[in-house]
Amino acid sequence: MQSGDDKFLNTDLETILKDHGVKTVIVTGTAAHGAVLHTGDEAALRGFNVIVPVDGLSAETPFAELYVAYNLLHAPIVKARSTLTRYGMIKF
Repeated sequence: MQSGDDKFLNTDLETILKDHGVKTVIVTGTAAHGAVLHTGDEAALRGFNVIVPVDGLSAETPFAELYVAYNLLHAPIVKARSTLTRYGMIKF
């Protein structure tokens, strides 16, 4: 069974991440309004911090990209765990 837009759905992703002590995920993709939006939202709702480099996402229209950024920065619960940035600003 495939996960679809939410990469946590019908997968062991949450267990794998938590078993490895992961607390923050970086979400990128070419379907910002699909996998980036839904996986990012779900990661935040599951207690992960979410980093989305805006130069690492794209969509069919600029509006879709803007909507994803807006949602991550304004949705209840999700906004407290989400950070928008650029690849060059991510430090490990």
